[in-house]
Amino acid sequence: LNSRSHMPNRNIAKVSGSAGTHIPSLWLLKKGKVMPEDYEILPAVLVIHPSGYTEFLDADMSSMTSGEIESFIYGEDLEVVHSSEYLAAITEECGLEKNLIMYFARKAVAEDFEDNYVGSMLYDGDAEVRGPIIIALEDKENNVSSFESEEDIENVFEAIDDLSGILRRETDDDGRYDPWA
Repeated sequence: LNSRSHMPNRNIAKVSGSAGTHIPSLWLLKKGKVMPEDYEILPAVLVIHPSGYTEFLDADMSSMTSGEIESFIYGEDLEVVHSSEYLAAITEECGLEKNLIMYFARKAVAEDFEDNYVGSMLYDGDAEVRGPIIIALEDKENNVSSFESEEDIENVFEAIDDLSGILRRETDDDGRYDPWA
C-alpha cells in the first residue's frame, strides 16, 4: 500500500448494536468469572498488531511518557498521525467528541517489523506502517487522551474492522506481534 490509488474506497457504515458486549465476554474467557459490574477498564487504548490481533489496553495516555507509549508497540521514535481521511471518517461516524489519532514506531521499518495493513490504510496509504499501532484520542488543543467510554472504543474497533476486515480479538496470546520471535 504505497499510494492512495491502492486504498479501498468503502463507505464507513454507522456502527450500532452490540457495542460494549465484547470486553465483558473476554473477561469471562480470560479470568474464568463474570466481570464485576463496577469494574473500571477505562481509560483504554486500542493496540492493533500486524496480524489483526487487537488488544484493549488499560492506559491513561494523558499521563504517559513517550517511553511508556513506545513500550506498547515495541519500538522507538514515535510517529503520530493527527489526521487522515480514514481517521476523520471513523471519528465522524462514531460520533466521537475528540479526534482519533494513531501512533506507530518510525524505526519499525529499519527494524524490519511486519507490515501493518490496518496502520497503512488508516494513514491513507501515505506511509509504510510496520509493527503494532496505537489508536487513541486527541482534542482540538492536541491534548492526547484515552477512550473513556466502552461504547466508544467498541464502536471504533467495529468501524476499523468494517474497513479492514482483519481485526481479531483473541482469548490468548496467539497473534500478538513479537518482533523478536
